[in-house]
Amino acid sequence: MFKKKKVTQPDQPVPNIPEDSKLADESKKGFKEENESGKESKMAHLTSDAKIKGTIKFDGAMRVDGKVEGKIVTDNGELFVGETGTVEATVKTRSAVIEGRVDGNITASDKVVLKQKARLIGDLQAKKLVIEDGVVFVGQCNVNHEEV
Repeated sequence: MFKKKKVTQPDQPVPNIPEDSKLADESKKGFKEENESGKESKMAHLTSDAKIKGTIKFDGAMRVDGKVEGKIVTDNGELFVGETGTVEATVKTRSAVIEGRVDGNITASDKVVLKQKARLIGDLQAKKLVIEDGVVFVGQCNVNHEEV
């Protein structure tokens, strides 16, 4: 009547997430990370089902996986556009990493990284630029400019 139930192992093993996978990296990041000075900074996140029309101003870091139309402005911030992110905007930032699509001009006071699946339709101005194989870039580029 009061017998212990036997605990059985699941048929399939629990998946082990490799340390170098994107999923492991993203789960460690969360919404807070340390900036170069060692201070904790917050990351704003626009999820894939979100759409914003207008001007976005922020400090710190922002990840866009949804859609933005208008302007994105930050003096000292970092912008990250994920693979599902679509930005139809003029962008002014310190640095940017683009994996998704940007239709508009980007001005960065420091560095822009265009990842393998990135699509940039617009002009780009930055001190440093990294372009991976597979990027689609249609526009003009001005790198290492003194007035950035």
